[in-house]
Amino acid sequence: MQLLNLKRRVNVSILETEQQRLIDRFHAQKPIRSWSMIVSIFGDCVAPRGAELWMGNITEIMQMVGVNSGVVRTAMSRLANDGWLERTRIGRNSFYRLTKMGRETFDQATPRIYARGPTKGNGSWITAILSEVEGRAERREHLTDQGFGVIAPNVLIKPNIGQQLPKSSDKIVFMQSTAPPERAVQLARQAWNLESLQQGYHEFIENYSGLQALLECGARAPIAPETALIIRIILIHDLRRLVLRDPELPLQALPDEWAGSVARELAAGIYNTLRDHGEIWLDSNAKNAEGTLPPPEPAFFERFQAL
Repeated sequence: MQLLNLKRRVNVSILETEQQRLIDRFHAQKPIRSWSMIVSIFGDCVAPRGAELWMGNITEIMQMVGVNSGVVRTAMSRLANDGWLERTRIGRNSFYRLTKMGRETFDQATPRIYARGPTKGNGSWITAILSEVEGRAERREHLTDQGFGVIAPNVLIKPNIGQQLPKSSDKIVFMQSTAPPERAVQLARQAWNLESLQQGYHEFIENYSGLQALLECGARAPIAPETALIIRIILIHDLRRLVLRDPELPLQALPDEWAGSVARELAAGIYNTLRDHGEIWLDSNAKNAEGTLPPPEPAFFERFQAL
């Protein structure tokens, strides 16, 4: 029994060391995008539980990631000004809630982060044609954020995986087309930097494989709720930055031995191990304007189940 307890204490210490390694790695990225980490917190932890959180909790979580309160306030102001969040004040306390735009954006991103991976595809593509020169760069950036790839200054494409064709306007014309497998490979290489994305997935796998092995070896050891929460948030933050760049191409358009599938499986295993431990911290500490956060919505427990 004493040996078992010693092993558990050692495992807790190693997990805390692993947590610090991930935090240090986050801070090594320049520039540090604290606002992006807050977006990850809202998407992973807050959106499924009512979409509102007390500023004190946001500050506390970010301080556990090594970001001071001044930087957090600046990041929150930016997110509010950009239309992601809206603030409510009750006395001296501030609470931040996802705006309608923020919630819609999260709802679109969530299945990409937690569920979907490469599909066989049906050869169908959506083509977007930018019809006006003025404002073209901004519209092109908006479309690339939605998974479109650029094949010409005014032409973008993305695979159509059961999506409804967007409505055209006087600025953007959307069309549906088909392409045989060999043409799909050519389009993919022309429109997306798949080598860079593949490298990113390989780095993700290298960064998190040791953590997965550690969790498997210490399956019966206790995991501190705050440690589970922070590792989980950083995991999803790193995965999100890759997945939202991923055009989700059909299998026939991807390079051989695509690392994205392995990275998703790895993330799913770690996330499912840490998920409930992190929820304990939120149950005990997180607040909205009405008090404790509501329990997660049912869809929260289906994350990564489609893999």
